[in-house]
Amino acid sequence: MPTSRENIEKWSWKYWLLRHYQDFIFRLYFKTEIVGLEKLPPNTTLIFAPNHQNALMDALGMLSLYPNWQPIFLARADIFKKPLVIKILTFLKIMPVYRIRDGYENLSLNDEIFLKTMDVLNNKNGLIILPEGNHAEFKRLRQLKKGIARIAFQAEDASNGTLNIHIVPVGLEYSNYVRFHSKFLIRIGQPFEVSKYLDLYHQNKALAYNALIAELEQGMKKEMIHIKDEEHYNAFITLCDLFTERFIKNRKLPKTQNQKFLIDKDLVIKLDDLKETNATEFIDLMAKANEYNALLNENRICKKAAPLTSKKAYSLPIKAVLLLATLPLFVYGAINNFIQIFTPYKLSLKFQDVQFRSSIRHAVGLILFPLMYIVQTLIFALIVKDGLITLAYFVSLPLGAFVVYHWRRHFIKFGRTISVLRFIKAKPDKTKRINELFAELYSSMESLVS
Repeated sequence: MPTSRENIEKWSWKYWLLRHYQDFIFRLYFKTEIVGLEKLPPNTTLIFAPNHQNALMDALGMLSLYPNWQPIFLARADIFKKPLVIKILTFLKIMPVYRIRDGYENLSLNDEIFLKTMDVLNNKNGLIILPEGNHAEFKRLRQLKKGIARIAFQAEDASNGTLNIHIVPVGLEYSNYVRFHSKFLIRIGQPFEVSKYLDLYHQNKALAYNALIAELEQGMKKEMIHIKDEEHYNAFITLCDLFTERFIKNRKLPKTQNQKFLIDKDLVIKLDDLKETNATEFIDLMAKANEYNALLNENRICKKAAPLTSKKAYSLPIKAVLLLATLPLFVYGAINNFIQIFTPYKLSLKFQDVQFRSSIRHAVGLILFPLMYIVQTLIFALIVKDGLITLAYFVSLPLGAFVVYHWRRHFIKFGRTISVLRFIKAKPDKTKRINELFAELYSSMESLVS
């Protein structure tokens, strides 16, 4: 094991600098909302247990909880292979956990990891373990691994119960896993004490593991969208996409990610109840949702476009003029930010696993944007030899990236509006059917949640 892990639990000013820069960029990538911080007991040993949907972004998002803390992460050992990777991960305060699949001979290495975990918990740094073990894009809690229970019990037992470890269930929700400036929600669940299971642990470790995991599982499910119906998963997502944001707008509710979460969660629970109480109505609802989704997909219509009307046609000339008027700003921003925007995007497409794409874009952009801005500014300074103009150019670079993002977003919306108008004119029958399904589904959802 590398000696650099020796002081991994200690406060690091280098990590502090990187972490604050990373947090700033992360909050640009995801509009972050945190709910439930008041539940965390002060001056207590905490193990955080979030769900795992979006690869590295889940871990980076957890850093947003406190401005200056430096928690330790546990990750699967198979990523700790190359010396350079080990060095980087260790600097990022990530330690490996070895499983049987990593080789039986390596399991003994967990002893050293356990000792470091004890140091972390004794220092009250905070330990973050993603108990599902790996990520998946589904809004569903998968079976939890028992590693978190073993670590918690071993640490509490070794301290004779003096650590007073609390496990904190955490729910992470994304409005979109990849898209820049999407919404990200962290929901802190009710912490619970490990010590209440300590007597059971001394009597029967397996039963104690199961009891702790069961409580953790229930706590995590309360703080996340859990669609347990695998057969109708896509229909559930379609109904949430169709209903929630429009319901919030119509009822003039707060336009927060947490508000959307609460309605989505209630809707999923009500759909589960409907399945149990009225199977015929449920199946009919699922069929309509699938038909609605299929019609939108096969005709390449954005889900937010429904119901399909010609009202937006009146605003198109104004939008066209604004887009043309700001086109020079877009071109300027695109030219000066081409490498730092295009490179992370292109690299991310090499990954089949969509959940890795936002991680790659974030990590590459973290390095490439400031590096390119410095290089471009130096070259510009050598050419113009004027400090004030050079400063203005430097400031214009991130502003240009901002313009590129928003101009492109509005241009895409403009194009989608034209496509919808053409569709309405060309296929009136399908338009009518989409609108009928939308009205029926929205009415059904409204009656469920009201």
